Amino acid sequence: MPRQTNLRSWVRNALVAGMAAAVCLAGFARAVWGASPPSSSFPELTPPKSPQESLASIHVPAGLKVELIAAEPLVADPIAFAWGGDGRLWVVEMGDYPRGIDQQGRGGGRIKILVDENADGRYDRATVFLEGLSFPTGVLPWRKGALVMAAPELFYAEDSDGDGRADRREVLFDHFAEGNPQHRANGLRYGLDNWVYLANGENGGRPRSVKTGVQVDMSGRDLRVRPETGEIEAAAGESQWGREQDDWGNWYGSNNAEPMYQFVLE
Repeated sequence: MPRQTNLRSWVRNALVAGMAAAVCLAGFARAVWGASPPSSSFPELTPPKSPQESLASIHVPAGLKVELIAAEPLVADPIAFAWGGDGRLWVVEMGDYPRGIDQQGRGGGRIKILVDENADGRYDRATVFLEGLSFPTGVLPWRKGALVMAAPELFYAEDSDGDGRADRREVLFDHFAEGNPQHRANGLRYGLDNWVYLANGENGGRPRSVKTGVQVDMSGRDLRVRPETGEIEAAAGESQWGREQDDWGNWYGSNNAEPMYQFVLE
């Protein structure tokens, strides 16, 4: 039988999937109704809860605790996040979903870096590291900057002058399928085997390594890469929203109908 998954990894995967679903629903509502749905058509709708009200409505098993670390206006439209070794939180904001910030396809996605300046466990300051991205779907702190997934590219971005904003950008892998933003390659998780893994997103495609020229068919499978060398390989299993690994090396995926399932075989 499969070993029991690490609870922390399960919660993280559920949070990422939930955030993705929330931004998709919000974007759909904006596309159909504009700023807000007509209350006369949906009288049962209630205003959104405050961060404190939302926190109070979350129930977890005994021994676990949920803490609020960031909320609007510090962040908006978050769909993915990753912690750096220095405690900073990197957040992907997809504010351009589903038709661009101008409703004509113009990119409005951003990567933010959140900092807890007084060490109280709550983030106090946000810096826009990158902006103008078209439907970004993943970020991973890497070397002196971060890897960013924004189909059709997976690129490395770095702040070389210390102002908090990226001024260097290098495309490492390209030719990722675009199409529906809900189905683009996403995630970015560092595996125990020192490969960086990505979820397929269910768009498939044939991503290519810029360094080696190798192109891989990832239809029905996820992907793993080595940014330094340009190595690229398909990985067993297909996930729509995020690919997560527990402390024992087991991998898990999810899709619209299933919040979590395990990739038992390589």
